[in-house]
Amino acid sequence: MSSIFMSHTSIDKPFVEKLAKDMEKYGIRIWYDKYEIKVGESIFWKIDEGIDQCDFLGIVISKEAWESEWVRKEVASAWNKQMVMKKNVILPIFYRDCDIPLMLRDIKYADFRKDYYVGLKELLKVFGIKNTDILTEDNWRKFIRENNEWKRYRNNEFEKFVTNVYKIAKKFKWSVWVGRSKNPYSVCLSMHNKANKTKSFSVRMMPNNNYRYLVAETSEINPSNIQLMDYKVDIGYRMNEVEEYIWNRIEQTVLQYGESEEEPVFFTEKHVNIDQMTDLAKEMFRKVNWNQEIIEDLIESHA
Repeated sequence: MSSIFMSHTSIDKPFVEKLAKDMEKYGIRIWYDKYEIKVGESIFWKIDEGIDQCDFLGIVISKEAWESEWVRKEVASAWNKQMVMKKNVILPIFYRDCDIPLMLRDIKYADFRKDYYVGLKELLKVFGIKNTDILTEDNWRKFIRENNEWKRYRNNEFEKFVTNVYKIAKKFKWSVWVGRSKNPYSVCLSMHNKANKTKSFSVRMMPNNNYRYLVAETSEINPSNIQLMDYKVDIGYRMNEVEEYIWNRIEQTVLQYGESEEEPVFFTEKHVNIDQMTDLAKEMFRKVNWNQEIIEDLIESHA
């Protein structure tokens, strides 16, 4: 297993923790103080041991990092190791704008400043992981024409979206109705006001629009009865922006027409097909018996 020692200052720790988790997905062992140094151990000797044992030293470049005495010592140790081994072991990781130290200027760096995933791909190439498309919850829309793995991230995002929409709707006493197979990945929000009128709108992740969220202006409260052509108002794809739109839309409607006179209802059940139901049933079986041999026999007998 390839390994890398992460040299960084405390202000850059959130970035280092994210980078460590992403690199570990590809089987790369990460050494940094939060993971490796236990109470009572010598920080100096553990760091020296880590640099010696790891294949590479990744220096997270930022103004504060290069002002850190610890970082300077770690880079000096790595330079000594590089001279002895006569091969490059220092990997500059350019995280935040600053002047690159003179001793690192002739070494190609992985640039994370503008695009985190571009920098990550550059860094992974050092470990033999080339031409790898890095699929994450933040960028799954870029991969919808390449494989099916992105669908898991889409479903996870929609689950979070429905959960947060429910919280907003509950606060204002609005009802929530999630679309099923006829109109999946849609949510209709509605209320019955004092003027004896129903106010509603629907939000949908549109597959023919790179799964951006669009709004349909309609009096229909069942999303299954809303046509795709009715979704016309594009409110983006970033969750915080979409949720802010929904909050403001509901709040303005309440201010204009008054609060709902009816108790809200929430239809948020997932639509699952036969195969998904079978998988759910198998998982339930497995959770109620320690003996998995019996469970497999039971599943097979009902197949």
